[in-house]
Amino acid sequence: MRRPQRRLPSGATMPFVIFSFAVTIAMLAIAVDIMRTIYCTSILQNSAQSAGLYALRQAFNDDGEMKAGQPDSNIVDGLNTINGGSGSAWFAAPAGPSDDGTHGQTPVFFQAGDVTVTNAGNGNNAGDLLLTVKARRDGADALKLKFLPLIYAFGSLPGVSVPSGVDLANPYRVAEICLQPATRIGAGEANNSTLLRSNFANQRICASFPLALSNVQWQAAAQPAQTNLLYTIKIAGSKSGNSASSANEISGCFVNLTPSGDANYYGGAAGNLSVSQLYDNLAAFSGDSPSAPSAAVERDSHVFAFDADAQEFTSRAQQIAARLNKLTTVQPNRFYTLPVIEQNPLVTQKNHVIGFSRMRLVKAVFDPTNNSISLQMEIGQSRPMANASVGTQLAAIPTTNGTAIQASTGTTLFTPRSFGQDGLAALPRGMVMAPALSPRSIAGGGI
Repeated sequence: MRRPQRRLPSGATMPFVIFSFAVTIAMLAIAVDIMRTIYCTSILQNSAQSAGLYALRQAFNDDGEMKAGQPDSNIVDGLNTINGGSGSAWFAAPAGPSDDGTHGQTPVFFQAGDVTVTNAGNGNNAGDLLLTVKARRDGADALKLKFLPLIYAFGSLPGVSVPSGVDLANPYRVAEICLQPATRIGAGEANNSTLLRSNFANQRICASFPLALSNVQWQAAAQPAQTNLLYTIKIAGSKSGNSASSANEISGCFVNLTPSGDANYYGGAAGNLSVSQLYDNLAAFSGDSPSAPSAAVERDSHVFAFDADAQEFTSRAQQIAARLNKLTTVQPNRFYTLPVIEQNPLVTQKNHVIGFSRMRLVKAVFDPTNNSISLQMEIGQSRPMANASVGTQLAAIPTTNGTAIQASTGTTLFTPRSFGQDGLAALPRGMVMAPALSPRSIAGGGI
């Protein structure tokens, strides 16, 4: 026999429906507060990271030399720009909302107490800085939770007040910024005609210098224990060879960094046109030909090397040497960004870029007996340079049929630094660096 089902009186279901509806509304209300806080923390994270990347560069001139004064002060000055010192503040995040409802978002400001600057290196490299930046919502910018306090009060015993602070959220996020080997040097700008200054101050020369060094010798010169500063750069040629012959000599080659517009991106290195492109490219660094700046260069790009013994080159070698020496007259203390290639130069062929070195041109020597050029250059400290950046993707310059070229394998001095038991990995000499997010994660506060 089928047993009849018991039915609750219609009035008995109403409390359950009301309770379920209240719980649903409560969960939705809590979700609103939580999602708003999560959205705010994502903005704070981006703000702290972006501000740190910009601020760390403000301790240095464009050519990597440290600015006068204390790095801490110069970095804080950079944060003043982010705070809107010369315009609007860079970042804004949810806040409040205010009691009168006039705003629910305010600028993200950074104060001196939000910044910590430490020297991550040793006394031989005071420019190796480590920076932490905090972006926060507190005080007048704290998040006011509208729904969570009501839910808390709803569930409290009669006569029990809501604890202080339940109606506020004070999330913050911290970003740590360090210096990493640069992986990309941006292109110069042909339309920049401002005066040349000791700290560059000119976008067309904040680009790769059209001279590449061989990593075969450079990796020894870059060791922190090395004390020699002055190196002779032997320019490779089909007759003179492409390898260095002494400890203080580095094999190098002039490279064509002029964009060609074809699938190779850069121009070739054979013929009169290519030599003229090199000559005009060098002139961009002295201001004589601002319309011929270097194109962008990335780690794992391939560049063509000139044959210094080819007739097209030797016929203009004296002019090229004179143009190089003009650079030492315009600004004798300037450091440049030079591509470093994986092996000794392969003349009139593509050479694989694995990183970037920071060198100062001392003088160019022209030998009229064989129309050859040799250079004397000083290796610098590893510092961040203008127009240098760090990326994590494969190089896109140059491309072949739209496919990125393959990355190099093996460990080099240009491998990203990491943290170990002794802190951040030691920094070699003479490397072009760029601010980058720290390889270790830093915990924030709040949701």
